Amino acid sequence: MPDRTEYILELEGICKHFGNLTANDHISFKVRRGSVHAIIGENGAGKSTLMSILTCIKKQDSGRIIMNGKAVDFHSPKEASESGIGMVYQEFMLYKGMTVAENIIMGCERTDAGFLNMKKNIKKVEEICDSYDFRLPLKSRIDELPVSVLQQVEIVKVLYREAQLIIFDEPTSVLTPQGVRGLFKAMRELTGKGKTILFITHKLKEVLEIADHITVLKDGRVTADMKNENVSERELAKLMVGREVLYDIRRKKNRIGREVLLVKDLTVKDRKGILRLKKASFSVHSGEIVGIAGVAGAGQKELGEAIVGITRPEPGSEILLCGEPVGHMSIGERRKRGLGYVPQNRIKDGVNLKGSIWENTMMGYHLEHGRKQGFLIDFKDVSSFARAVVEDYSVKIQDISDRAFELSGGNIQKLIVGREMLQGKSFLIIEDPTRGIDVGAIELIRKKIAALSESGVGILLISHELSEVIQLSDRILVAYDKHIIEPEDSSQLTEEELGLLMTGGGQDENKIS
Repeated sequence: MPDRTEYILELEGICKHFGNLTANDHISFKVRRGSVHAIIGENGAGKSTLMSILTCIKKQDSGRIIMNGKAVDFHSPKEASESGIGMVYQEFMLYKGMTVAENIIMGCERTDAGFLNMKKNIKKVEEICDSYDFRLPLKSRIDELPVSVLQQVEIVKVLYREAQLIIFDEPTSVLTPQGVRGLFKAMRELTGKGKTILFITHKLKEVLEIADHITVLKDGRVTADMKNENVSERELAKLMVGREVLYDIRRKKNRIGREVLLVKDLTVKDRKGILRLKKASFSVHSGEIVGIAGVAGAGQKELGEAIVGITRPEPGSEILLCGEPVGHMSIGERRKRGLGYVPQNRIKDGVNLKGSIWENTMMGYHLEHGRKQGFLIDFKDVSSFARAVVEDYSVKIQDISDRAFELSGGNIQKLIVGREMLQGKSFLIIEDPTRGIDVGAIELIRKKIAALSESGVGILLISHELSEVIQLSDRILVAYDKHIIEPEDSSQLTEEELGLLMTGGGQDENKIS
């Protein structure tokens, strides 16, 4: 009999049902103390539900959780945290306007005789930073910091709460290659000092680089549980989706046509009045994919919003769609002139979670289709379009009357992408189309983007996934320091070179708009 305490966590027969849907089906595996344990699977495979059970956001219907050799029954997320489970979420849980130190301490303040002792709290934070080699500007406000530093803040936050088992949810989705190396260095520091990491990701190359052990989920069940030894990326992909996954999307050399977007001297401030983009100028033609890479917060989000019409650019800025100035037009008017938009934040900007599948597919579509006389809905037309999106983009649902909140994040993403791509637009802005989705869905969406450009659609692809930008783009632009950089021979850039440009390297050799 092995020593049970060598495993920090053991799951035995975890089951969770939502009506007729089985999210977790008798899931059992063990996590060795001091290891990096990767959990991978398709969207809807049960990963998020399982993590919600571990952190007691949800309760399992049956099965046992064993921590440090003893069965536990958490009654609140606070109990799970106090037992030593911490989670670094994909969307950071940090408060703007507050300092780094305040964010780390908040909710777990140490007191003396009932009074807050800030000096003592900060000393504890400093000790953690020194121990794990984190260089955090504790007095700086969260708003002022790049995403790679925000991630370190989240890690220190869970360490401050004395977490022994740290769950990382898609931690590299907005990092440069250099940022990923920094994160992996931190993860090795953590495990080297006895911490244990559950690594939830869709990036199989990273799993093979950092994980000691891999558990694969499919349709709510464990289909593989193995050491990271002599296994390939293709084998993992096949275990996840049940078939071979082709990573190389072979794009035809498209015939570039008319100009569908022209941006001249575009200057944009964010909602707080902070300058995010200064005098950006570039164009996109029909049949062309122009990729924009940049670290989070480099201005690419504001660029997309200005073109769509969500925000108004500064005077002197020009935006032309198919040769027509649109700066004065509403979002709806721009959409009628051929603009489609896949937003970066699928939950906040892409869907109404309380709405049905058909209602969500109707968004934007209703401007030109799906209506009878006046405001009456042509339900036959709308239903047909919704079913086409679901079928063409492999959205896993039971019925088009299902509510959007019942879908996994990846299926919501496929729903939004399909809704925009099937409307016959002449120009699309697509932001992070494959963020947080599984390898099979990534392959599907990238093929759809390539096919769309081959049909003559112009695409502005804004993505934090550098391999995606490199694989799909005809030209690559870089958002850096409020400007748009146009590298020479951008089609020949490697991920490392692109990551360097995103952080300010090699500017002298590039044109800056």
